[in-house]
Amino acid sequence: MADLYFNGKIYTMTGENEVVEAVLVEDTTVKAVGTFEELKGLANQHIDLQGQTMMPALTDVHQHLIMIGKKLALLALDDVTDIDEMKQQVADFDSNHKWNNILGYDENNFDNQYKIHIEELDQLTEKPTLITRICSHAGVVNSKAFEALGITRDTKNPEGGYFEKDENGELTGWVYDKAFEEMRAATVDDTVESISEDITRAVKYMHSLGIVGAHTEDLAYYGDFNVPLDAYLQTLGEKELKFRANLLTHEQVYEDVVKANKAYKKNYVERDAMKIFADGAFGAKTALVSEPYVNSDDQGLQIHTREKLEEMVQTARKNKDAIAVHMIGDRAIEMVLDTIEKYPVAKGKHDRLIHVSLLRPDLIERMANLPVICDIQPTFLTSDMPWVEDYIGSSRAKYLYPFKTLLDKGLVLGGSSDAPIEKVNPFLGIHALITREKDGVVYNPNEIVDRYDAFRMYTTEAAKIVYREDIQGQIKPGFLADFIVLDRDVMTIEPDELLDVQVLQTIIDGEVVFEL
Repeated sequence: MADLYFNGKIYTMTGENEVVEAVLVEDTTVKAVGTFEELKGLANQHIDLQGQTMMPALTDVHQHLIMIGKKLALLALDDVTDIDEMKQQVADFDSNHKWNNILGYDENNFDNQYKIHIEELDQLTEKPTLITRICSHAGVVNSKAFEALGITRDTKNPEGGYFEKDENGELTGWVYDKAFEEMRAATVDDTVESISEDITRAVKYMHSLGIVGAHTEDLAYYGDFNVPLDAYLQTLGEKELKFRANLLTHEQVYEDVVKANKAYKKNYVERDAMKIFADGAFGAKTALVSEPYVNSDDQGLQIHTREKLEEMVQTARKNKDAIAVHMIGDRAIEMVLDTIEKYPVAKGKHDRLIHVSLLRPDLIERMANLPVICDIQPTFLTSDMPWVEDYIGSSRAKYLYPFKTLLDKGLVLGGSSDAPIEKVNPFLGIHALITREKDGVVYNPNEIVDRYDAFRMYTTEAAKIVYREDIQGQIKPGFLADFIVLDRDVMTIEPDELLDVQVLQTIIDGEVVFEL
C-alpha cells in the first residue's frame, strides 16, 4: 500500500526553504519525493493536501510526559493571576487520592510576588496538600502534610534541599529541591494502569500539537521505577499508541533501571542518558551562581558535592552511557563541564546540557569544544526575563539564554518545553526563538534565531540528539513517515501568527493519529 501526498507546500527540512510537490509513503517510511507527475502512478491512494502546509513532525527534547498527563486532569494554577481566585480554587479542589496535588503555583503572577503561607493553606484545606511551584523545584504544603510525614521545625534539612523557616524558626510550608522531592514522593499512589492513563492523555494532547516524540524524564517520581517504565512499554508502540519516547533515567534509579535490562521498543520506547541535577531554579533562587544574588550573600543550591557528581558520571561511563544534566546557574554549568572534561563520554556519543540558562563567554567556549548538545527551553526566556534581572543584575542578564551565540559556535540545540513547567505547545517556543519578545519588550535581541534554525531545533536537531538523524526529522527517502499538516505556512507568516497555528493532521509511520 502506497500513499501519495500532493498539492501542498511541503517543507522537507533538508535545507532552508526546500520544498517538494509530492511525497510517496510506503508502509512506515518515505519511499520517494518529487513531482506529482513522476510519482502518481506509484501510489494506491492520492491524498490531496488542498494547498495546506506539510512538514516533518515535531519532537520535544525535554519534558516530563507523565506529569503533563496528570496536569491535564488536576488543578493547575499557572494561568491564575488573582490571589483570591487562586485561594478559592485551592479551597474547592479535592482529589480522590489521599493527598491533594496542585500544580503550577507562580508567585510572579501575583502582586508583590505573593507566596502563600502554611497558615493560609491550613484555612483552605484540612487534607494533606502539596502545591508545586511552576519550576517543580519547590512547593508549599499545609500542616496536615507535615504531620503525615512527621516533619517538625526540628527536622534536619536533607542534603541538596531545605525546609524554609521564618525568623522565629517556624516552618513556612515552603520546601525546596531535595526536601520538595521527598514530599512529592510521599504523595504517590500510582499503578501501571493509572500511569498508562496519564501517558495516553498526554500523548493524545501532544498529537494535537504536532508532537510525535519526546525525550522525557519521569522514572523516579511514581513509586518503584517499574511502574512508570512498564506503563510506557505497555502503552506505546508500533501496534499500541504511536509515539516516540526516549526515557532519561534519573540518577536515583539509574543503576536499578540498567540492572533490570528491560526489553525496550526501538524507535518507540528507548532508555536514554543518566539524568543528574546540579542545581535548582531561578524562581526559588536555588540556581547555583558564581556571584551572589542581588542584595544577598546567597549563591543558590549545589545539589551534589563535586565528589558525588564525579561518582555518578563514572557510574554512567562504566555502562557506556552519556549523562543529561539539569544546570541553570553558571556555577553549576562550570562544575558539570569540569566533570565532563575529566570523565569524557564514549566516542560517538554526546552528553546533554539541559537548560544552560546563565552562561559566560568562557563557559560557551568550553562547551563548543566538547561532545555535548543543549536541551533548551525557549519559553524560559519569556517567562524569566521580566523578573530575573532583578535577581542577578543587568550585567549578568545579557548572558541569559544566548541561543544565537551557541548556534554560531556550532553547538547542537534541541527545542523543548520542560512541560508541564512551561506550556508544551512547540509553536510558543519557536515564536520565542525568533522574537525574544514578551509584552512588547524584546530581551537581548542580538540572540534572536532565524526561523529555519528555530524549526530545525524541533526536527533535524532533535533527531541528532537521539542518534536518529538518518531516519527522523526530514522528509526524504528512507526516513520515517512522520508529518504534520498545518493551517498556514509557518515559514512565511508574521511571527505573532505562530501563536495561533493549528495542526490539522499529525501522522506517524504514515498513519493519521490526530485530525482536527
